[in-house]
Amino acid sequence: MNAPFPGVLAAALLSAAIATMPADAAPRKRNTRALAAVPPAASVTQPPADRFLACDVRVRDYLREGGAAIRVTKIEVDDARLQLNIHHEYGEAGKSSRKYLRGDTEEEMRKNLRGILDEFAAAAKAAAAGRAWYVIAARKVMPELREGSGDTTNPWTAIVLADFEGKCRPITFYQSVDRNKLDPELGKKLDE
Repeated sequence: MNAPFPGVLAAALLSAAIATMPADAAPRKRNTRALAAVPPAASVTQPPADRFLACDVRVRDYLREGGAAIRVTKIEVDDARLQLNIHHEYGEAGKSSRKYLRGDTEEEMRKNLRGILDEFAAAAKAAAAGRAWYVIAARKVMPELREGSGDTTNPWTAIVLADFEGKCRPITFYQSVDRNKLDPELGKKLDE
């Protein structure tokens, strides 16, 4: 009685192994075909980068009531007066308002000075790389300037925005933009 049992057991195991082999092989073949149909990650197309980079939302928000966004070509840093001179595709936007040093001690003021100069250097670098924009917008959409002093009768104001390492930062504000002093082609853009 003990002799036939190991033979039957061996035959049962062998037939079970043979029966499961084709079943395991079939899904493997199907999976490799399915994987071959899926393109590799490198070939998956990414959406094109927005032309305003990290400033995409802010630029469009400021332009909802008209205006123009033009590329800043150069930012000159006046480190003695702590102000910038902005140049764009249509000429010169002019000098920014001056920054003031803050702090109770000389060391605090020096730390503030380093921060301002670092920010100015980053702005100049962003402009040189084509990551800064001079945005002329309607005064009513610029919450930063509604309460400010200056000429509030002019309907146009401006802001310079720059993409610093994937973050949109305001560089400087212009309280009033005189349309009569703009390049005629830029003036037309405001009407579009």
